[in-house]
Amino acid sequence: MKETTIQFRADQDKVNAIRICLADKNASIESELGDYIDVLYRKYVPQAVRDFIEKSEIASQTENESKRPRTKRVKRDLSEGGPGADNYPSGDN
Repeated sequence: MKETTIQFRADQDKVNAIRICLADKNASIESELGDYIDVLYRKYVPQAVRDFIEKSEIASQTENESKRPRTKRVKRDLSEGGPGADNYPSGDN
């Protein structure tokens, strides 16, 4: 889910009072407004649209996971003198 920023004007004294009162409850105005966005979303966005958005997000996550390059590790037995073995000490000093 991509996040966005919302800016709006509010009375500074009211906002400061809210911040002070929320601080007493170990909360922030940002978290409270974020929670209220969820309330508005559930109240006004129809269930079918919410389901579609959720399925789209899941599909997008699955697609992003499948696009990640996968690395394949190859084990080499360098003790047998195979390619690259001359780069490692043999222990026969």
